[in-house]
Amino acid sequence: MEFFVGLDVSLDETHICVVDEGGRIVKETRAASEPKAIAKAIRHQDRRIEHVGLEAGNLSQWLHEGLVREGFSVSVMEARHVRAAFAAMRVKTDRHDARGIAQLVRLGWFKRVHVKSLTAQETRVLLTARTFLIEKVTATENSLRAALRTFGLKMGSVTRKTWEARARELADGNPLLEGIVDAMLRVRALLLDELASLDGQLMALAKSDPVTRLLMTTPGVGVIVALTFRSAVDDPDRFPRSRDVGAWAGLTPRRWQSGKTDIAGRITKAGDPRVRVMLFEAAASILGRARVMSPLKSWGLRIAKRTSMKKAIVAVSRKLATILLAMWKSGTAYWAAGRPPASAQDLAAA
Repeated sequence: MEFFVGLDVSLDETHICVVDEGGRIVKETRAASEPKAIAKAIRHQDRRIEHVGLEAGNLSQWLHEGLVREGFSVSVMEARHVRAAFAAMRVKTDRHDARGIAQLVRLGWFKRVHVKSLTAQETRVLLTARTFLIEKVTATENSLRAALRTFGLKMGSVTRKTWEARARELADGNPLLEGIVDAMLRVRALLLDELASLDGQLMALAKSDPVTRLLMTTPGVGVIVALTFRSAVDDPDRFPRSRDVGAWAGLTPRRWQSGKTDIAGRITKAGDPRVRVMLFEAAASILGRARVMSPLKSWGLRIAKRTSMKKAIVAVSRKLATILLAMWKSGTAYWAAGRPPASAQDLAAA
């Protein structure tokens, strides 16, 4: 007889439910949220565990790797699908969730989430840390602006290089303000130093990776955009068609159809928001700051003329995601009309 396991994972403890092929619960227990502890709890000499399922979350990729090493077949389940399956539950507890996940695993009514490689996970941690530091720099500057504004002092338009000098100039002559400004500027300087360090690590990572260098040949795509896309997709072969990546990134419109009614709404915003933000920024750069008139830019500007710039940015973002994945799959660099394409091998040798 085959047995199926559902895991409801929290930070410290995991609720476990084991069911047989008929759906009968044969074991319910709890264990520490550690691969070895969970493996010990579900392993039994008289039970052949066919499959283990757990909902996507902060610990899911680490637990997946650990349980696979312990010899189990494991799937990470998409959280939206699990929530939809549990929508009719009147009582929601960790124990009930584990039961529900076990039944979904038994029936196969779930969508698997791609488990990222260690390299992709490490890159994403670096990118997350960089985003955190940028947010803290912005928060520090905004806090200092607010403090100065209390006394009618306005920073005005400044660059990152002139920011410190302008703040000290405004606080000059007021001992209290000078102390506040000095403290805040020391924090800002430390954050900027650490941000520069992370940027250096990401630049080195991009230079050493042929795929990232390949993606960076596309207009509007720099180190951060390329690394974000690279680490999020991880395995290009999981998309049968390059255009499928647009829906995965949440860049396709919602659709509601019933009878004669057929409504196309806003984009779904499904998937990783960081990928979507980076694609938006790249698209905005292509349509705005980029001086070279590439085919992608001219296509986007035609859409902007027909509809709006906002819709054009979304369209270019979606097209850009498709182009990046197609380049990755083919190993061919971006090229404009009249230019021969370069391969990934050519770029690596450059």
